[in-house]
Amino acid sequence: MPSPTSATTTARVSLVARAIAFVRGHKRLVQAVALLLIAVFVALAINKSWNALRDYQWDVQWGLLGLGFVFFVSQELMFALIWRSILTRLGSRLDVVSSERIYLGAEFVRYIPGNVWHVITRVMWAEQRGVPKAIGFASMVVELATKILSAALVFAVSLLFWPDVSALATQAHIPGNVALIAGAVAIPLLLLGLHPRLLEAALNLGLRLLKRPPTRLTLRYRDLLVITLFWSLSWVVAGVGFYLLTRSIVSTPLPPTLLALAIGIYALGWDVGFLSFITPSGIGFRELAIAALMVAAGVTIGPGAGAIAFIVAMVSRLLSTGSELVSIALAYLISGGKMPSPPVVEPATDAG
Repeated sequence: MPSPTSATTTARVSLVARAIAFVRGHKRLVQAVALLLIAVFVALAINKSWNALRDYQWDVQWGLLGLGFVFFVSQELMFALIWRSILTRLGSRLDVVSSERIYLGAEFVRYIPGNVWHVITRVMWAEQRGVPKAIGFASMVVELATKILSAALVFAVSLLFWPDVSALATQAHIPGNVALIAGAVAIPLLLLGLHPRLLEAALNLGLRLLKRPPTRLTLRYRDLLVITLFWSLSWVVAGVGFYLLTRSIVSTPLPPTLLALAIGIYALGWDVGFLSFITPSGIGFRELAIAALMVAAGVTIGPGAGAIAFIVAMVSRLLSTGSELVSIALAYLISGGKMPSPPVVEPATDAG
């Protein structure tokens, strides 16, 4: 007879599974409602802050903005190298040019409706270069887990530099010292969560909720830590880009620890957008998270602080998307020839 605790856990897992099934079954409707609510929220915020926005001293520093874009492109190019490092630790090797070509070329397929086409394409193209399909899929599971955890880890470290953690705590309705302690405690907890056994258990729980077969991690703890360090460095690079972007637009006084704040805010904003699973590339959710964190950290202050922060977040989305397109173009140049055609996968049909 199951214990009350196990029965409660099973019920919660079942509830989450039903919620995921509902979202997947009504994806277009959920996306439309979410985007509509975000649009209404943003419109109301801008309308409320219109006078402040109209009177704001807009003085864009285009040199800083352009330099920030270079850092966003650099992060995109780093992604393929980190994936190559994962493949190497799983027992397969790709040269730098092939890994950049496959990774960046497959990113283009991500814009096709559906959430798995870039995964399938990258695995298939890697298989053409001698990477077994099983290792290809395993590399993407490891990439996803370490990328998400690294962003959370970078944000936890950045909390130690917040000039007024109580502002963040106020928005979360918790005491200020608790928020600071939570940031410090989260660092070792996230590092512990990278242990292969714990990470494998968490991944398989998520796969079970998504009705996918379980996976098995064969990497050592040391390998996962090194991979996470690489991802963390990539968030630092993108965070520097976001820092330059913020400096190029925001004319009000900025915190002295802005660089650390910008790195953490951008990393966590990406996590929130990715984990929303509702809108394509987390559009709307990422921007709202970044704007809320900018206000809480005191990056934007005074009348219209929220609207100004949202504008900065939207510009960061444009730069990020532009960096993806530039990197994809580079993939064609690096390849020296025609990119392989994406694999053709027939849509599954229900039997009966």
